[in-house]
Amino acid sequence: MKPIGHWLLAAPALLTAALVYAFPMLGNPALWTVALLMLLGSARHGRRRPLWGVAAALLVGLCLALLLALLMDRFDIRYVWLYSSAALPWHLKLANLWGGDEGTVLLLAALCLPAAFRYAGRPGLEGSFNGLLAAWYVAAAAWLGPFTATPADWLAARDSQGMNAHLQTIWMALHAPLILAAYAWALAPAGAALRSLAGQASDYAGVAAIYGRRAWLVLTAGIGFGMVWALEDFTFGQLWHWDPVQTSAFIVWTLLGAVLHGIRRWQEAGSFARLLPLLSLLGAAATCLAMAVTRSEVLVSSHRYIGTTSWLSHLLLAGVFLLAAVGLGLRALWQRRATVRRTADWTLQVAVLGFALMALLAVLALLQAHLRQWLGVAKPEEQKPFFETLMMWADSSEILALRQVFAQWDVDGYALAHWLLPFVLALGLVGGFSFLRKVLVRRWAIAVTALVIGLCVLLIRHGGWLSEHYAGRGVLSQRVVAALPWLDAALLAALFLLLACTLWCISSVWRSRRLGTLRHTGSLALIHGGAVLALVGGFAATALNSYLPILLQPGDDLAQWRGITGDLQVRVLPAEGQLDYSGYAALARVEMRENGEEIQGQALFRDARQLPPGYQGPVRQLCEILDYRYARHQGDPGYILNPFIIRSWLVDTQVWVPASPRLLAAAEAADSAQETLVVVRRYPLVSLVWTGFAAMLLGTLLLPAWARAKRR
Repeated sequence: MKPIGHWLLAAPALLTAALVYAFPMLGNPALWTVALLMLLGSARHGRRRPLWGVAAALLVGLCLALLLALLMDRFDIRYVWLYSSAALPWHLKLANLWGGDEGTVLLLAALCLPAAFRYAGRPGLEGSFNGLLAAWYVAAAAWLGPFTATPADWLAARDSQGMNAHLQTIWMALHAPLILAAYAWALAPAGAALRSLAGQASDYAGVAAIYGRRAWLVLTAGIGFGMVWALEDFTFGQLWHWDPVQTSAFIVWTLLGAVLHGIRRWQEAGSFARLLPLLSLLGAAATCLAMAVTRSEVLVSSHRYIGTTSWLSHLLLAGVFLLAAVGLGLRALWQRRATVRRTADWTLQVAVLGFALMALLAVLALLQAHLRQWLGVAKPEEQKPFFETLMMWADSSEILALRQVFAQWDVDGYALAHWLLPFVLALGLVGGFSFLRKVLVRRWAIAVTALVIGLCVLLIRHGGWLSEHYAGRGVLSQRVVAALPWLDAALLAALFLLLACTLWCISSVWRSRRLGTLRHTGSLALIHGGAVLALVGGFAATALNSYLPILLQPGDDLAQWRGITGDLQVRVLPAEGQLDYSGYAALARVEMRENGEEIQGQALFRDARQLPPGYQGPVRQLCEILDYRYARHQGDPGYILNPFIIRSWLVDTQVWVPASPRLLAAAEAADSAQETLVVVRRYPLVSLVWTGFAAMLLGTLLLPAWARAKRR
């Protein structure tokens, strides 16, 4: 739309927002009207823009009405009653727009609109696809009914249900909308990809380059913010553990990476060109599957915040994409010409295929977990850490529930990581050679690469830095040990890629004698170098993380300092915390001392509810700290394990203080003679992860746009 169009739509959008806020019963019928207008616009090319313009004004107005209802505590609207609270700060009230399933689908539909208008004039599906996509999700939102009235008995029982404790963080306002925006942009090229695979003229390369780059950039940022959130969350506490939702996001990310590596050479790639539109179509299917997995309860997951009502709409759309990909992919193979004009750079082909195969491995791992769950295959004990120990401490009323929860399958992250490491190793070696051959004579580039390959083989056989420094104090340490040699080799390949890319960047500037060359070479160096830094930091934080349990006996003095490592000491004292907006009060004051400096903070928050039944002793507390599934098992635990965190460039230190009678008020303490457990967890080099993410994002932002690169 032209700029004047935005102003013309502002008035009806604001009028819609005012009317629906005043009369919420108009909201759901208005959503059905928007879906109908989007469908009519998709079918009537000549009237598409005016019809879509009216629909966009209504949809924006409906989003504004729901935001205003959340901000003004309109608990007579069921959505607001379910997910919000009067005590929340304004930014969390607004974040509740995507805090529930109805609002998430509504926002996703709105995020599909800009791409719909941008390509509205294109022929066929390339012009109508994003409008049809928006219509589908608007209809799904209307079916869920975000403006439905709150039942009278709900309002009589309590003012509101309130926001999930996991979501009461600033990262909720950043992580979730970035992921949704990335998913909307990952879906955008599907229409052009369909036309391309069907042999019709399309601007697939331009659409995929623009929206693929945006989606990759925003998805990378969203994953990064999610990692920060995960390290702080009381039922997560680690960067990455191949949760089903994480695995789904990884599939989308790798497919985007595959397309972006080959899209600039798409027209000169011959028969290889058919793979990129197919990958875009599969990426759209993976995006819908990712949203379905987020809302599905088939597998155990740490992302159980918003119901399961919309999973079918995502799954049906994913099925349509998969059928189209299979049908058109087979058709393209059948009509393939015997000769092609040129073949793309083989190193780029390896990169595209490598990313695609990594996505395939993750898909197979996710599919395997679903099949095992559906077929009722017994879960092996090695994938149920601490389960037998926890059963010893469980109350009789919990035993059946525990057995059901921990019999549920999830993705076998250690097996998946072990299969992915050879591909990471190969991509690092091929990428390093690709950049090195641009700087050195070809035979020297081959010789250096061969030397690095030989060193990688030695590391696989004998281990290296990670193998040497691994202390075996991390969670599931024995399964980590099996992958350490491959991790060492992958790190060497990644460092080879970093050095080769940096050398190419410096050489390009030196040869051209122009700093402007940095706009292209420097951007690529930042993207690839940032990926290496994030990879090294992630590997180190995951493989070398450790925990140290400190057991305080009943007769021990809580005011006594206890050593952890070197000069680092810690002590935990009871605290009388005041209730904050979330209704939780701090129970423990953590003090840490190192090199004469002291740092104080708070940990372990709880509300007015009681401790769960069978909550006995430090062994159970340790299980809940080390594995998110044990803490998430409880429906209303009455406490949240928020750690006290100290961040530094070398190591992040967390102090986890579980619920303990000695830390409760004397009137609440059932048995003050119980042991008290404090767990100190350490994650080395996490700062490299954040530095790497920042470098990748900066490089993507500085990279010349597709149109300028195409002209050049």
